Amino acid sequence: MILQVSSRAVYELPAQTFVLLMIEPPLVGESHRVLDENLVTTPTPRTELWNDIYANPQRRFVAPAGRFSFEFSARVEAAPNEALPDDLPEHAPDEIPAQCMIYTVPSRYCQSDKLTRLALSEFGDLPMGGSRVNAIARWIHQKLEYQYGTSDAMTDAFDTATSRIGVCRDFAHLLISFCRALGIPARYVSGYCLELEPPDFHAYVQVYLGGKWHNVDATFEGVRPAFVPIAVGRDAADVAITTLFGASKFIEQSVSVEREN
Repeated sequence: MILQVSSRAVYELPAQTFVLLMIEPPLVGESHRVLDENLVTTPTPRTELWNDIYANPQRRFVAPAGRFSFEFSARVEAAPNEALPDDLPEHAPDEIPAQCMIYTVPSRYCQSDKLTRLALSEFGDLPMGGSRVNAIARWIHQKLEYQYGTSDAMTDAFDTATSRIGVCRDFAHLLISFCRALGIPARYVSGYCLELEPPDFHAYVQVYLGGKWHNVDATFEGVRPAFVPIAVGRDAADVAITTLFGASKFIEQSVSVEREN
């Protein structure tokens, strides 16, 4: 399917500011291909496009004081998202590839070490593999309430496990933490999501089973129709949409994902 994705945001900067922007999907991925794209920003004296340590596209700006805004749009060919098969096998620790090992250990927002006891009590006796990951996602979907404004940049997976409330970022952090506590590599994905209501940037999870990464989204009972990934990392700290090195005031943001007729 062909998707039209777009995003826009506006900030007020009191002084010249270094900005990292991560809104552009990789040109080619496992399940998508960018056909064309366009990024427009307010005038900046310098801009570069780099890849970070996870190979995510990362736009770097030096933005002058005043109003800073960006508008990004792209046409993307995306494969339909698929349900995680129950029969996918887990990997023994010595079978996990070196590049995946970083996704088996605790990180800033995903303290799998603090949640090991809960993970083992709830999921430790379940059959290993895709069915266990699906059971974790269902547990989170049933136990947590999705509600805007109930968490912030300081909220971590342990907080979410305690409060049982949050947004997609929090659902993803808890799913990742439970999987890592059980020895399953799991990573955080920021991206665009078709038929997300209300439209916004979306956070979901990829787990490494059966020799491949597979999408899992605990915020939805069923299968999301399509994702366009922007960036992957250990948790939200690695894939922030915008990182501003200085004071700023957020003004507005909008995101749109539509299927092309």
